[in-house]
Amino acid sequence: MDSLTHAFAVSLPLLALGSVSLIPFAVLGAVIPDIDVVFELMPENNPSDYIFTHGGITHSLAGAAGISIVAFIVIMGLSRLAMVQEKFPLTISSSIFFVILAGAVLHVFLDYLAYPGIPLLYPFSTEKYTAGIFPGPSLFLLVISIILLSLFLLNKAGSTQIRAYMVIFIGFILLSAGMKLYVTLQTNGETVPGLNPARWLIIQEDDSEYIVLEYHLFHGVTNTTVFEKYSNISPEEARTYGTIPEIQRLRYHSYITTVERDTSRIIFRDPLRESGRIMYPRKYANYSVDLSG
Repeated sequence: MDSLTHAFAVSLPLLALGSVSLIPFAVLGAVIPDIDVVFELMPENNPSDYIFTHGGITHSLAGAAGISIVAFIVIMGLSRLAMVQEKFPLTISSSIFFVILAGAVLHVFLDYLAYPGIPLLYPFSTEKYTAGIFPGPSLFLLVISIILLSLFLLNKAGSTQIRAYMVIFIGFILLSAGMKLYVTLQTNGETVPGLNPARWLIIQEDDSEYIVLEYHLFHGVTNTTVFEKYSNISPEEARTYGTIPEIQRLRYHSYITTVERDTSRIIFRDPLRESGRIMYPRKYANYSVDLSG
């Protein structure tokens, strides 16, 4: 979910409760998990650091708690500077820490609603978890957040507009969850929403293949594609390459992973992202192990 929507999601309830002085700290907590965008070069330079990517370590519960503590310590340090205290007189209290933490945890929860998921339990596991009701950031929620921000800037955002935003926000999440439930009940497999809310991908699998169905809410299954998990290579041999950092990074970002051997290399790929059927994450959609050397 986008940073603006994250900020509104935590600040508007505080505004409704009259806790205006805590809003800047809640907003700070709501946006700091996305500081992981500055880590993007780490998995480029060292594939073993694939957890240091957007939607990675800072989007775990432990990561959210950790960066909240760091943010609170920084605020305490800044508050002791005379020039800061003169312009922004501030009394440090536990409430500040808890609203920072609440903002960060709410950020993690909202991102949990979307694909491709987040490593919720890191450092205990790098597995991604998702409720899978959004296909990544929601363009609809971003648009209504921009509209509300514009109303604030024009000094036209009153209680009516704020309540309307909150009703639309919660209603859209419930509607998306309802569509997810409906598609899940109508199909058999993992349901992945598309940018068009009426179009979904259904991923089914067995020991040898993935079956990817394109499902339309009004027309049912419209297309079926089969991807062989292993081509000219055994599952046992493919697993021997599982500790290669580049392959671990690929699997971390992938929806499905296939493996094939040709004369000089073994190719691991996510055919859904490689073909553009799923646009995000954009990087690390395939990796080749060179056998010629």
